[in-house]
Amino acid sequence: MRKNLLIYIFAITTTLILILSGCGSREIPVTKNEQYLSGITEDNAAVINDAVVDVFTHNDILSKRLTQALFNQIVKVVSQEGSWTKIMMLDGTTGWVKSKYISRDTSCVTDGRINNKIVVTAKTVYVYTGTGNDIKYKQVVLGTELYSIGKTKTGYDVLLPENKKGWVEDGGVIAVPSTQNSIPKTSAEGFIQTVKKFEGTIYIIGGVSRWGIDSPGLCYVSSRINGVDIPRDVKEIAKTGISVALEEMKPGDLLMFSTDNVKKDVSDVGIYTGNNEFIHSSPSRGVVTESLEDSYYKNRIVSIRRIF
Repeated sequence: MRKNLLIYIFAITTTLILILSGCGSREIPVTKNEQYLSGITEDNAAVINDAVVDVFTHNDILSKRLTQALFNQIVKVVSQEGSWTKIMMLDGTTGWVKSKYISRDTSCVTDGRINNKIVVTAKTVYVYTGTGNDIKYKQVVLGTELYSIGKTKTGYDVLLPENKKGWVEDGGVIAVPSTQNSIPKTSAEGFIQTVKKFEGTIYIIGGVSRWGIDSPGLCYVSSRINGVDIPRDVKEIAKTGISVALEEMKPGDLLMFSTDNVKKDVSDVGIYTGNNEFIHSSPSRGVVTESLEDSYYKNRIVSIRRIF
């Protein structure tokens, strides 16, 4: 029996509406921006089933954390070894996660009844379950994407991994219709407002959530929520957008910093907020506002990139 499935694969800010027919391991098509996912099929697709999951360079928790994956995020399974699974993420990152944190049941993103993508824009929100939607099932973080099959007076009915159903309040989320190809682009001001939600968050290398984040992660998540797709890696961020001269810098521009004033590399990124100040995630102090009056930072600026 043939079935029509709608599969949504969203790359950073991009919503892909993909229609599959039949069963088996038919290849899922991808857009030009998603060529790294070429070859993802119903047989190798999976979703993340915990709020925030570490992705490592090797199948060892002592190896380097590359990034983190968020709840309900679709990934491609590359291989498995023991209790570990190697995955490819939507931003092209390939790394290892504990197998218990992924589900091979992808119906939560392929169900034909899906009519909205629900994007979490608050620091955190709760997903509820139970007959009266009164049981806290999981706390999810800013940037998490859920898929809705219905609207209630005060929220959305959503599909969850492992064939579960839940509900989220309409405060702290935005709904993107399935007929729309991307999260609406906002503005530099909206981007800065999102960045400021992370103030006080501790620094975690590879982190992308309110529970711990690094500077590239801060830019990556905050821009995606505001409709602009940028890479996760700091060196790739330095190539995105358009180049801006220091004297033309505006709030919302990205400041690319070198390790030292020799400026031979790119090691950090900050978001300019105006008044000679910027926000980044400091390894010693977490997400904080810094001043460009401080020569330590001003002398390390490699370039300025505008993404809004």
